[in-house]
Amino acid sequence: MLQRAKDEAYDVWLRFRPVLGPIVLRGNAIGAHGYHRGRPAEVTAQAYCVYRARNADVVRAFVEQSPRGVDWHLHALDQAAPQLARWTTAAGPGARMPLLQSLIDAHPPAPGDAVILADDDVEFVGTGATRFPGLALTGGLDIAQPAHVPDSHYTYKVTEVVALSTAREVTYVEVGPFVLLGPRAWPLVLPFPPDAAMGWGVDVAWSQLRHRGLRLGVVDATPLRHLGPVGQVYDTDIEWTALQRHLRAADLPSTDSFARNTGRTWRPWQRRPRWASASEAPPPATPVA
Repeated sequence: MLQRAKDEAYDVWLRFRPVLGPIVLRGNAIGAHGYHRGRPAEVTAQAYCVYRARNADVVRAFVEQSPRGVDWHLHALDQAAPQLARWTTAAGPGARMPLLQSLIDAHPPAPGDAVILADDDVEFVGTGATRFPGLALTGGLDIAQPAHVPDSHYTYKVTEVVALSTAREVTYVEVGPFVLLGPRAWPLVLPFPPDAAMGWGVDVAWSQLRHRGLRLGVVDATPLRHLGPVGQVYDTDIEWTALQRHLRAADLPSTDSFARNTGRTWRPWQRRPRWASASEAPPPATPVA
């Protein structure tokens, strides 16, 4: 009887979602927690970002809004910005992944830490920057990214924010623009491949870690806006070649062929997702709803 009532309520939601969805999504930014019962876990993390001086204020916003326990290490591509001086430990030109790896080598995470990788052109909605790391850990996610709001620059439908969801288990998490690697994940991910430049394809290898029991997820409760189009300031042909190489290694035809929801969702009325206490490996993917 209860399940039937849930199914009927969900059918009503699907019917009115085009109208109600945008209204419901605004609840993510109401107060400190939005409409989500889940509370962020305490976080100990090392966070890394390569930035351009023109985006210094954008970076400062999410750095200052990060929860206690997150230590930031920044690399300035052109010149160190005064407002980021306390966190900027290196400067000079280069490609994203080698520069991030240099920051990590200089300021390595300790066992039990999480690792955060951030681009310099993202802004969170409401208190998302404060809540994202802790919610990802509360949800038992080993590799996680915040969802994108509809007007964000994003590539895959699976990463767009979903109403009435705190987080979703997925088969694919992008290497950017903002990603958390949990304590179980980063020892398997780091160091980055030596031939990685901007990072295309590295996340294909991450998706294969599901077969080793890691859980990937998109956190809808803390959406962000990616301010710049993907690939605007670097050679996408080189990155496309790298992506194809990673796909061949994983025996996959394309990223779109496997970037999916698994069908498991952490709902706003749940303090923790059901999968957080499950011992089984992540299930196969189902098409994006």
